[in-house]
Amino acid sequence: MKEEILARISECGVPRDKIGLEFQENESLGHYSTSAAFLVARQKNISSKAAAEELAALIEKNNDGFFSRIEVAGAGFINFWISPAVFQKETLTILNKGEAYGKNDAGKGRKARVEYVSANPTGPIHIGNARGGPYGESLARTFLMSGYEVTREYYNNDIGGQIEKLGATLFYWYKKELGGDPIFPENGYQGEFPREIAVSAVAALGRDLKESDVDNLINFGLEEIYKENFDVLERLGIKYDIIREESELISSGATERAIEELRSRGFLKEYEGALWFAPKDEFLEDREAVVVKSDGTPTYFASDIAYHREKFKSGSNKIIDIFGSNHFGHIPKLRALTNIFGFSPDDFYVLLYQSVRVKRGGEVLKMSKRAGTYITAREVIDEVGPDAMIFSFLSSASTTHIDFDLEEVKKRNMKNPVYYVQYAYVRARNVIRKLGEYDSVSDLSVLASDTDILLMRKMAEFPDIIAETLKDFCVHRYTRYAYELARVFHNFYEKERVLNEDEPAKSARAALVEAFAGVMQNTLSVMGISSPEEM
Repeated sequence: MKEEILARISECGVPRDKIGLEFQENESLGHYSTSAAFLVARQKNISSKAAAEELAALIEKNNDGFFSRIEVAGAGFINFWISPAVFQKETLTILNKGEAYGKNDAGKGRKARVEYVSANPTGPIHIGNARGGPYGESLARTFLMSGYEVTREYYNNDIGGQIEKLGATLFYWYKKELGGDPIFPENGYQGEFPREIAVSAVAALGRDLKESDVDNLINFGLEEIYKENFDVLERLGIKYDIIREESELISSGATERAIEELRSRGFLKEYEGALWFAPKDEFLEDREAVVVKSDGTPTYFASDIAYHREKFKSGSNKIIDIFGSNHFGHIPKLRALTNIFGFSPDDFYVLLYQSVRVKRGGEVLKMSKRAGTYITAREVIDEVGPDAMIFSFLSSASTTHIDFDLEEVKKRNMKNPVYYVQYAYVRARNVIRKLGEYDSVSDLSVLASDTDILLMRKMAEFPDIIAETLKDFCVHRYTRYAYELARVFHNFYEKERVLNEDEPAKSARAALVEAFAGVMQNTLSVMGISSPEEM
C-alpha cells in the first residue's frame, strides 16, 4: 500500500526518493500522511498549503478508487484514507497465502548465521542466558521469513579452567556420596546440581574412581549438563543446526591454524612471554586479548578466533552473535577479525542483551537451591510455561533490563499480555469451529464497518512488521504488534456478531475471522510461541 501511494505521488512530479510518507496510528488523521507538498512549495516558490492543495487535487484526479478520502491538513500535510476495497483485497490475499503471508524475498539466495545462548557448560542455563534464546530464535525466524537460508548455531566452550573447576567440584561430591570427608575445592561450583551429577556418576561409573580418573567424571558431568541444557532449550522451541565445541576446534588443529595465520600476517605481538592480538600494531587494553599464554597454552579467545574464522569464510552473507551485555569488551576484537578474514564488517553484528531480575510478587529472588547462585531457566519454565517466558522476554528491547515477576507472568487473565494475545486466537478458532462449513467468498465488499476496516488494516501491517524487524533486529516489535492486533480483534468480536448474521455478511466476516487467525498464528510463530486451540 505504501508503494502504491508513493507511485501515485511521484506520478505528480515529486521525486520518489524525496517523498516522506508516514504511517498514521490515529486513523482520524488518515491511514498515511505525506509532507511531499513542502518540497513542491520550495520548487514552485509558493506556500506549502497551496502546494498541498495543488498536489492533493492532482492525486485525486487520478484516483481510481484507491483512496476513499484525501485531505490537506495543517501547514501543508496531505492525509490519505485508503478505500475499504483495498483492505478487502488484502484480506483475500491473507486467506490465499496462509502461512506464507508476511514472507518476502529480501534474502533470496543469501545465507545468515545466528549464534545465541552459548551458555557456560558448567551448570544449568540460568535465566540471564535464557533471555538470548527467544531473541536469537525470533531473529532466526525473521531471516527465514525473509527468504534467507538460516544456520542456527551454538558454541560450547567445553575446556579450560572452568572445566577443571567443575571436575574438582564433581569429585568432591563423588567422594562425599561414598561417605568420605573431602574438602570443598576453592571457588568450586555451588548448589545442588553438581551433587545430583555426582550421585548419577556413582551409579554410572562405579564406586572406584580415583583422582586420576577425574577426566571420566568431567566427561560424564559435561554430558549430563549438555542434556539438561538442550532439553531446556528444546522446551523453548530452539533446535540448532551447528553445535561447535571448543575442544573440537583444538583437537582438529583449527585453533592452531588460526593462530599461525594471525602470526604470519603480523597480527600477533609478543609481550611478557605471551602472544597478544594486535590488529593495528597496538596492544588492546584488556588482558583478554592474549591469544597464547606464556606457558604456551591457547586462551579461550584463540579458539574464538578459529570459530569466527570459520564463520567469516563460510560463504554467509549475514553473521550475528547474540551475547549477554558482559561481553561488551569482546566486540572490538571480533570486529577486527572481519577485515582480517575477508568479511564485511557491515554484515557482522554483535547484539547484546541486558540482565533479567526475577521477582515473586515484587520480592527479588537472588538464587535457587539447585543452582546455588542464580535462578535456572528450567525453574522459570516449570512455573510459568515456555510461552509466557518467551513473550515476556521479547516484550522489552534487548538493551533494557527486565524485571520478571513470576506471579504476574503466570496469571491467566486479560491483564496478562500473553494470555490476552493467545485468547484472541482461541476466540477466533472457536468462532470458526462453531460456524462449521460456511460459504467460501471472493467478494468481501460487505466488510465496511469501522471495526471491519480497523481489523483489516491492522492485519495488513504484518508484512511491514517482518520487513522492519529484518532491518533493525528489534524483535520486541512482534509482541507490541501481537497485542495491538489482539486488541483490535477483541473489539471486533464484541461489536460484530458473526454467528448471528445473515448471508452474505456472515460468510464475509467468517472469512475475516479466519484471516485474523492466520495472521495471529504467523505472528506467534515468528516469536516461537504456540497457538493454542483452547485455553
